[in-house]
Amino acid sequence: MTTATTIKAKIKSVLGTISEIAQVEDYPNQDFNQYPAVEISYDGNASDYLTNSENDIIFNFTLFIYQLVEGAIDRKKARLILEELSDTICDTFDIDEFLNGISLPANKTMIGVKPTTVKIGESEDGKFTLAELEIAVRVTKNI
Repeated sequence: MTTATTIKAKIKSVLGTISEIAQVEDYPNQDFNQYPAVEISYDGNASDYLTNSENDIIFNFTLFIYQLVEGAIDRKKARLILEELSDTICDTFDIDEFLNGISLPANKTMIGVKPTTVKIGESEDGKFTLAELEIAVRVTKNI
C-alpha cells in the first residue's frame, strides 16, 4: 500500500468513529444511502527538502461532506448540520493529530494532520448542501 493510500484508509477509519457521520466512502460517490455522508478525495502531494537527509511531504486530501436537502431537512437545517459536523471533524483531527495507530513505511514519520479550510455551499442541482474540508497531512521521509 502506498503512503497516500495508507493515510486515506486511516482518515476513513477516524471518520468512522464520528457518530454524526452516517456514511464514509473513500472514492467518488454521490449515491449515498444515509446522510450526512463523507467522500474522501486524495488531491496529491508536495515535497521539499527539510535537511540534507530528510524530505518534508505534505499529502493533501479533501473531505466532501454531503447533506441531502429534502423533507424536514431544509437548506437552513442542512447548512447548520454541516457547520457543526465540519467543526466536529476538525476537533477530531486536532485531538488525533498524529493518526494514532497508523503504520507508515520504516523511512517515513508522521508529523501531523492539519484541517486547513472549510467551504460550505450548495450543489449545482440544489439537491445537496455540501461542505469541502481540506486536510494537510505532513510526513517526513529519510533519504
